[in-house]
Amino acid sequence: MQYKPEIFREQFPLVKYFVCHLIYYRGLYHEYEKIELKSSFWTFTIDAHLIRAVILWCNVFGSEGCNPTHWKRLSEGNSVRLQESFRESLFKQTGFTPATWDTYWREMVDFRNEYVAHRELTYNKPVPNLDRALEVAYVYDGWIRDIISPDILEEPPFKESLAELQQSMKPLVTELLTRTKQYENT
Repeated sequence: MQYKPEIFREQFPLVKYFVCHLIYYRGLYHEYEKIELKSSFWTFTIDAHLIRAVILWCNVFGSEGCNPTHWKRLSEGNSVRLQESFRESLFKQTGFTPATWDTYWREMVDFRNEYVAHRELTYNKPVPNLDRALEVAYVYDGWIRDIISPDILEEPPFKESLAELQQSMKPLVTELLTRTKQYENT
């Protein structure tokens, strides 16, 4: 399928960075809770990773009208076929139906619009289930590799990168948060 390399070069890293920020958020949050630290610095840092993850996800999967990096903009000539292939992969691999996808998509976009990017005083919903957002990123990763073929990516799939990232960050996060707790107790 014909695709726009200039869009791909911007789009793919956004999805990859979403995965990274989500993993950083989860790793930091888990260790922060585990050691019962009370630190405004770490609270703001953890929240920043969550907020950044949501923004990045919405850059590619959110509102298509204002996002030049939206997945639907990857191809002009084959846009219908492109959309069909992504949705087919999405529904097949995640268990989303068109209705549940629309509902989830709305939750993510509303969270970004009404809490992350703007602060609506009446917004009181929980953070959307980011496991589902991660599933969408995994679908995108496989799908985009098919779309750009015969071109290839020189990096492993997100699922492999995620496992490596989790392993490499855990000792660092534990060390930093433990030292912070020790410092605050002196």
